[in-house]
Amino acid sequence: MSGHTHNPSGEGHLRPRLSKLTMVAMTFAILNTWICLAGSLSIVLPSGGSVAFLYGFIFCVLCNFCLAASLGELAAIWPTAGGQYHFQWALTTEKWRKVMSFAVGYINICGWLTLVTTEGFFAAQFISAACVVASNGNYTVAAWKTYLIFMAVLTFGTLSMTFGNRILGAWNNLALYWSILSVFVASVVLLSTSDKTDPKFVFATFQNETGWNDGIAWILGLLQSALSLIGYDAVLHMTEEMPTPSRDAPLAMVYAVGVGGTTGTIFVLVMLFCLTDLPGIVATSTGMPIVELILQATGSRAGTTFLTLMLAICFIHGTNGSITSASRLLYAMARDKGIFYHDYFSHIHPKWEVPIRTIVLTWVFNAIFGLLYLGPTVAFNAFISSCTILLNMSYAIPILTLIVRGRDVLTQYQTIETPWKFGKVRGLIINYIAVLYVFITSIFFCFPPVLPVSASLMNYVSGVIGIFAIFLIGYWVAYGKRTFEGPQLDIILGERPELCEATDELAMEEKQVESRKE
Repeated sequence: MSGHTHNPSGEGHLRPRLSKLTMVAMTFAILNTWICLAGSLSIVLPSGGSVAFLYGFIFCVLCNFCLAASLGELAAIWPTAGGQYHFQWALTTEKWRKVMSFAVGYINICGWLTLVTTEGFFAAQFISAACVVASNGNYTVAAWKTYLIFMAVLTFGTLSMTFGNRILGAWNNLALYWSILSVFVASVVLLSTSDKTDPKFVFATFQNETGWNDGIAWILGLLQSALSLIGYDAVLHMTEEMPTPSRDAPLAMVYAVGVGGTTGTIFVLVMLFCLTDLPGIVATSTGMPIVELILQATGSRAGTTFLTLMLAICFIHGTNGSITSASRLLYAMARDKGIFYHDYFSHIHPKWEVPIRTIVLTWVFNAIFGLLYLGPTVAFNAFISSCTILLNMSYAIPILTLIVRGRDVLTQYQTIETPWKFGKVRGLIINYIAVLYVFITSIFFCFPPVLPVSASLMNYVSGVIGIFAIFLIGYWVAYGKRTFEGPQLDIILGERPELCEATDELAMEEKQVESRKE
C-alpha cells in the first residue's frame, strides 16, 4: 500500500502516521473491555452467575481471536479503509460482488454509528454517576441531563478528532496508558479495601434466574462479554493512515483482543472476589453497579468520584476513536459512490488532512439517534444492543464467503511477501470457529432475557435488525444499485499491478463461466 490515499474529489489526502502500537491503543480504547464488563454485573450474574461471567468471557476472547485472525489474513492482502466490504468485493463472484459488498458496507457502517452512541452514553452515565456520588445523592439522574452530557462528549470527540489529527498517534497512546492505569488503580483499591467472597462463588457458582434452561441462560450471559470485545475492525478503517498496514494491521487487531482479554479477565476476577453485596450493588442510585461496588469498598465519596471519572475518561477516549473509525468508513463508502452526495463526502480537508465532512455526518447522526435515550428504555437498549450483532455480521460474512468459495480463492492473492497467512487446513479451522461463534450468538442475542416475556422485558433487537434490513433493501433499490461502483482495483489491491492482473484474469474466468451457464 502506498500510504497516500487516492482522493478524486478532495484536495488533501490521509497521511500514514499511525504505528502498530498506536492502532492497538486506539482499538483497545474503543473496546474498553474491562470497563464494559464492569457495567454488566447486574445483567450477566442472573444469566449464568460467575461461571458465565468468567468462563463465558474467556470463551468470547478465544472466538474473537479467531475472528480477528481471519480478518487479519484478509487485511494483509487488502489494507484499505473500506475493510470488510472491500474484502467482500474481492472474494465474491462478479455476479454478486456489487450487492454483497454494498450490504456488508452498510451493516458495518450502522454498527459503527451505533457504537459511537454506545461509547458516548457510557461516558455520560459514568459522569452522571460521579455527580450522584459527589453530591451525596442530591444530584438526580435524568434522561435529558444524560443526553446533554452525551452531546458534550460527542462534540468534544468531533472537534478533537478533526483538529487534533496530527497528534492522533500520541492521543491514542495516552488512551492506552490511561486505561491500563485505571484498571490497575481500580483493582488495587478494590482488593485492598473490600471484603472478599468465597473462591467457590468466583469459580464454580452457576446461577439461573432467567426462566430459560441452563444452556440458553449461559449463552444469553455472553452478550456483555461479546459487546466488550467489539470494534477491533477500527484498525481496518485506519489502514490508509498506517505506513506498513499489511504487516501491522493484523497484529494490531490480535494484540487488541489480547490486551482486552487480559485486562478483562483480571478485572472480572477482582469484581467477583469483591462482590459481597449483590442486591445493594444492583439497586444503586448511581445506575452503575461498579461505582456502587467501589463506594462500598472504600467508603470514600471523594475517592469513588475520582475513580468514576477515570472510567468516564476511558469512554471519552473510546468515543473519540469510534468517531474516527466511523468517519473513515463513511469516507471509503463515499469514495466508492455508495452514499448520497458522494462527491461531497469523499473529500479530505487539505489543511487538517481528515475527512471533516464525514466526521460531521457522524456527529449529526448521533445527535439525532441519541434522542432515542429520551424515549422508552427498551427501544434505546435494542438499538444499542444491535451494534454487537451488526459488527459481528460484518466480520463473519466475508469469512463465510471465503469458506463457501474455498480458500484457494484467497491463496491466489497471497505471495511469499504476504505477512499474515494460515494455510488451507489451519485457516479453515480458524474461519469455521469465527463464523460459528457469530452465527450462534447472533441468534440467541435476539432472545428475550427472561421468561415469561412482558412488553418491558421483551428483546426488540430482532425488530431493529428487521427495520435495518428493510432500509438497506430500499436504499439499494432506490439509490445504491445505480451509483455504487465498488472499490477501485488500484486501491483495494494496494496498488500492486501483479495482483490487479490476477484479479482481472479471475473476473474474466467468472464471466466466461456465467456466459456458459446462460
